[in-house]
Amino acid sequence: MACCPAHDDDNPSLSVREGCDGKILLKCFTGCPLDAICAALGLEVSDLFESDFSSKNSMTRTVYSYTDEDGRELYRKIRIEPGYDGKAKSFYSERVDENGQIIRSLQGCRRILYRLPEVLKGIAEGKTIYLVEGEKDADNLHSIGLVATTSPESLKWSDEFTESLKGADVVILYDMDETGLKRKEILCKSLANRVKRLRVVDLPGLEFQKSHGPDVSDWLMRGHMTEELIELTEKTSDYRLAEPTSRIRAVTLDEFLLMELPKREMILSPFLPSQGLGLLYAKRGVGKTHVALGIAYAVATGGAFLKWQAPKPRKVIYIDGEMPAPAMQERLKRISVGEDLKPPDPTYLRLVTPDLQEGPMPDLSSKEGREALEPLIVDCDLIIIDNISTLFRSGDENEAESWQPIQDWGLSLRKRGKSILFVHHAGKSGQQRGTSKKEDTLDVVINLKPLQGHSLEEGAAFEVIFEKTRNFAGEGAADFQVRLRVQDDGLWKWEIEEPEVDPEVVAVAQSCKEGLTIDQIRKKTGLTKSQVETRKGKAKKQGLI
Repeated sequence: MACCPAHDDDNPSLSVREGCDGKILLKCFTGCPLDAICAALGLEVSDLFESDFSSKNSMTRTVYSYTDEDGRELYRKIRIEPGYDGKAKSFYSERVDENGQIIRSLQGCRRILYRLPEVLKGIAEGKTIYLVEGEKDADNLHSIGLVATTSPESLKWSDEFTESLKGADVVILYDMDETGLKRKEILCKSLANRVKRLRVVDLPGLEFQKSHGPDVSDWLMRGHMTEELIELTEKTSDYRLAEPTSRIRAVTLDEFLLMELPKREMILSPFLPSQGLGLLYAKRGVGKTHVALGIAYAVATGGAFLKWQAPKPRKVIYIDGEMPAPAMQERLKRISVGEDLKPPDPTYLRLVTPDLQEGPMPDLSSKEGREALEPLIVDCDLIIIDNISTLFRSGDENEAESWQPIQDWGLSLRKRGKSILFVHHAGKSGQQRGTSKKEDTLDVVINLKPLQGHSLEEGAAFEVIFEKTRNFAGEGAADFQVRLRVQDDGLWKWEIEEPEVDPEVVAVAQSCKEGLTIDQIRKKTGLTKSQVETRKGKAKKQGLI
């Protein structure tokens, strides 16, 4: 570990390793790109490899300048062909600081649309604005007399971009691949009802490819003319957001049994399936964020955490509502160094945390707050919400009605194939805080109960209790105890122990043997009805009744 030269780093965040094939592996845990790190060191990315890179002199370098409303360059995007690591092309961005030095980082730099002055002039003159995926496409359309633009990154779109296009007649031309279709969805949701006119043109003859699919430049190279594109545009109807429908569909038993429904796979075995909804809760300071981060890292790497195993890597986004960024960074550093696994693919574990936002975190209780997350979750498999109290800020958490919009949101994401793990606080009773309606649609509810006689100052130590288990049982649903130890080398180690017999479970078991009802046991022990039922279930699992 060393201080990263690409940003102001006083807490070493750069990992330097030698790969098994002799490559030098660099990774900045704050997110600095590889080319920015190499540039700060005076190196080329190719210097990290042992191969003969004499062919790099034959690279084609294309510069796309991003200028503001006044024509002042803010930054450049560089296209390299052939690209790094055997890719057909690679991109990186740079800017010139006030001292004339080239900085390969856009940190703190305002992002704008490509060819912004021409776009603003075109809007003022009532011209159609073609929104494409890449700078090359925008330049090609400009060369045939059309006004075209794009955004710096394919799957990121900001409110400022939308504001720049306010009052414009916008036509979306998308690439025929997975990224292009996702981008089209993001653009439609961001621009519908917010620009003067919006159309999505489907170019005939382009066949879908999973990656590097054909685009408008390919379409023009096949002999199609400007007039043909304009004619297609004029024939295309305005885009409209899908109207909500109240139509309820019913199917017969035979129809239902013959349907080819997607099979639910395990994201984290045995308790979290695909299209799964879960709740992890504990009292403050017990260790729920430790566990949630461990789950996130295991799923993103296809690894293991505690007694749980992820069969394969999946994309995770971690929405954090309260942790300071340095504390979150320190925890993830310890997790990544301590795990005997290769780090996750950079796109497989992404974090949203308050300290890195320009404004407040979105209120997910509101429709606007949930829509703000949409571009981030469109391609992820698991969404971790840490925690309910800080991210769902409107309404009364004790009222079932306040949870209904969140429940509907969770079900809609489940329908799209996504899983959610909610992280929540426990109340004074030790149960999850607020309305029990939260648990209605969940597949699993996990309570991290502090171990008796253990002080929070000693570190995380708790019992993992499965309070709700849908579609799994047996050994996988058995409770167990966990302690987080800090070893002499500073690394973390989780120790798993068999649970001690809970005297409340023993008392409930004995009362059941005496033939007492749930209400009689509640009065005898002072427990709530829910607590009696939970301990009765534990007693059965432990063979006490």
